[in-house]
Amino acid sequence: MRVKRRTYIFWAVFVAAAIIRIAMSFNRAPPDARTCLKQADIGIGTVDEDPARTETGQVFVVHAGSIWTASSSPLTPCAADILVRLKTKLYPRFTYGDRVSFAGRLSVPRDFKGDTGRSFDFQGYLAKDDVFYEMKSAVVTIATDTPGSFRSGGIFSSFDISAVLFAVKRGFVANLEHALGEPHAALAAGLVVGEKSALGPDLLQDFRIVGLIHIVVLSGFNITIVGVALRRVLSFLPRVWGIIVGGIGIALFGVLVGGGATVVRSCFMAGIALVADLIRRDYSVARALAFAALVMLVQNPLILLHDPSFQLSFLATLGLILLAGPIESRLSRIPERFGMRGTVASCLATQIFVSPYILYMMGQISIIGVVVNILVLPFIPATMLAVFLTGALGFIHPFLGMIAGWGAHLLLQYELFMVTRFAALPFAAAYVPPFSVWWVAGFYGVFIAGYAFFTHKKS
Repeated sequence: MRVKRRTYIFWAVFVAAAIIRIAMSFNRAPPDARTCLKQADIGIGTVDEDPARTETGQVFVVHAGSIWTASSSPLTPCAADILVRLKTKLYPRFTYGDRVSFAGRLSVPRDFKGDTGRSFDFQGYLAKDDVFYEMKSAVVTIATDTPGSFRSGGIFSSFDISAVLFAVKRGFVANLEHALGEPHAALAAGLVVGEKSALGPDLLQDFRIVGLIHIVVLSGFNITIVGVALRRVLSFLPRVWGIIVGGIGIALFGVLVGGGATVVRSCFMAGIALVADLIRRDYSVARALAFAALVMLVQNPLILLHDPSFQLSFLATLGLILLAGPIESRLSRIPERFGMRGTVASCLATQIFVSPYILYMMGQISIIGVVVNILVLPFIPATMLAVFLTGALGFIHPFLGMIAGWGAHLLLQYELFMVTRFAALPFAAAYVPPFSVWWVAGFYGVFIAGYAFFTHKKS
């Protein structure tokens, strides 16, 4: 009884903290930069994240120490200590930690509508990361010859683990580009380090149509493969040291790939599993998911309403927990060889559970997603291993990377072939007009009530 009471208190504290943080977030005001808006401004700051690059330019967030209105004389700051999203030309290329000067017109981000008529809350999406302003056509130059010497918040440091990991990531992607060529290198980088920008809008749309976009945005599926691989590689170590080193490796991998909501949740759940193994306690996936979600909400409550990655990741994982087992038990005619039955059950579970929200948010749902997932997912672990060897051996010698790249190229070619061919089918995806969010809430409400009823009745 005492153990149960402690458990209830533990969960009550976290739930209460999450609710309080969510309530407080509604009253958060952006930093004042009104006098900077709609006029020529200049500023100086530090690149706060690894830039996202496309065919037309690069986008990144700068932690601006000061911003001045260019027309004022003498120059007087109109804003200080704020995050600004910059869009600039593809060259010169910038990296995390570079101290830069920038010039342009500061503006407030605006929401926009997609091809299906859905409005995307772009302002809220940026605000969750404390970004309230942007420059769409900024002129950016390096402000110092010592990139990485200036850090956000004014802390000077000669070593930054994030800068080191991002440098390794850039070198890894460059090795893939040299050994594989495009678009194979872009898909390879998306699979292993979440670098999907080079795929291009058309190919990304094909991945959405066939329901495989999750493999190129580094979902929990990819993180799980990395975690299993780390445990196998470290199996020669004593149990405790293997768990500790594996946990550190997963955390570093999360930083390396940018630490998005999906990555954070997956790494957090993997960390909970490692701790449970360390103290020899049973691991509950449902409790780990709930705990990870609560911790993330306490840390950043805005992701609840403004981060589609967190929302879809949570729903997909919950669908796997609730539906994969019951569905698999009813698929006795599908053979278990090569994990086919489990793959089918997992695909059906996630499709059923996330489809209402995807339809509401995007207006598009893949009809052939289960089929394509069954044909592609069994090859993803081997592909990730081949891609990792290609990028890693490229650091030793480019020729070694090219040798390993032959196998990776074949696997990637198969996956690209499946995506492009199935996406070209006229019935590959269904589109629906916009509808109220209350239909989505009603679906999940009815589902959860029904699941609770039948689970209680069965028990």
